[in-house]
Amino acid sequence: IMRAISCLVVCLSYLVSYTLSTPNVKPSVGIIRWDAWNQVDGKYDAVSYCVQIALAPAKYQYRLPFYAQVLSPTNISFNANVQSIMDQEILYAAHAGINYWIFDTYCQYGPNCATSSPFCHQYCQPGQTSEGYCPQYPTYGRDLYLKSPYVDKLNFTIMLLGSPACDKDMQQDYIATMKNPHYHTVMGGRPLVYMFQFSSGEANACAGGWNQSRVVFDNFRKMAIAAGLSNPYMVLMDFNVDTVKSHAQILGFDAISTYALPGGTPQGVPMSQQTGAAQSWWQQAANSQFPFVPLAPTGWDPRPRSDHPCPCVNEGPEHFVQATGAELSQLISSALDFTCAHPSGVEAQTVIIYAWNESSENGAAIVPSLGNNTMYIDALAKIVPNYKCTVYISI
Repeated sequence: IMRAISCLVVCLSYLVSYTLSTPNVKPSVGIIRWDAWNQVDGKYDAVSYCVQIALAPAKYQYRLPFYAQVLSPTNISFNANVQSIMDQEILYAAHAGINYWIFDTYCQYGPNCATSSPFCHQYCQPGQTSEGYCPQYPTYGRDLYLKSPYVDKLNFTIMLLGSPACDKDMQQDYIATMKNPHYHTVMGGRPLVYMFQFSSGEANACAGGWNQSRVVFDNFRKMAIAAGLSNPYMVLMDFNVDTVKSHAQILGFDAISTYALPGGTPQGVPMSQQTGAAQSWWQQAANSQFPFVPLAPTGWDPRPRSDHPCPCVNEGPEHFVQATGAELSQLISSALDFTCAHPSGVEAQTVIIYAWNESSENGAAIVPSLGNNTMYIDALAKIVPNYKCTVYISI
């Protein structure tokens, strides 16, 4: 008997020093798309013209997406409204392990910012959220994606922007979009919807304030459910955790996140500091006891916009030094690990990346570029496709 007890003690001591790991499902990974890389009738519109001017100097041309052309040290050309270009973008994203694109949903304007929607009119007026932001064909990317023979390789979602999200006609379009079989869902079929740029001014324009805007979005949910959809999983985005949590609670949204994490200095600070800022944001969100979606920001460097300002943005030269492939891998791995470790806080079990093609605002956009080639695609491809959560069980 003593020998048996002794053996049992030794065996238990042996087991205590180890952990068992069980592979689990991978969090889904989304990435933000900002489609202002097109021409309309052979000309840049108000937004794509700003991009063309900002990235024309030779020192910024390395950021240009793979489909752009360098015409001279001071001139460039691009037009991504081409099916073969979108097809290639989808293949790149799928290779990187991306599960869904997040398409920004801007209003569509005519020449000189013409629009029949009072919400869209307000959005682009001087002093408003996006002064002069008047794209003439903002859905070209989504339209090409949905027509691609490779559409099955990744899903998509939409990001609502400002008070135009309160326009009933646009809400009907959102609902029709969410019915698409490629629309990304979470938590048993709930359509995933993000919203950004919803400030107090936008809430006033929406319905006269925050509480009144709650009624608008409650009705939007009811419209979606009446159309046969599951209750949308709505994520409000803003930079400050406390602020966005407060607003999400008022609006009745399900979770919080952020679009990007601006910062740095005019001289530039290491990417490791932005990774640290992201990790701090995740932890603050976890501590807030409110559901959230972690953002992995691949960079922040709007110096092209600072050098050549546009009415719709007001960004300075503060920036982070461009990430290496290894630094990007570390950031994404950290975001996935954090998501797996916080299944109740990140209840939707999804991570989003800033950004696919914000190349005038971020020197480390994921889309293959003239200078970076496929460096970031390759870095993601080594981690994301085969990533699995690991549940540790101590014995």
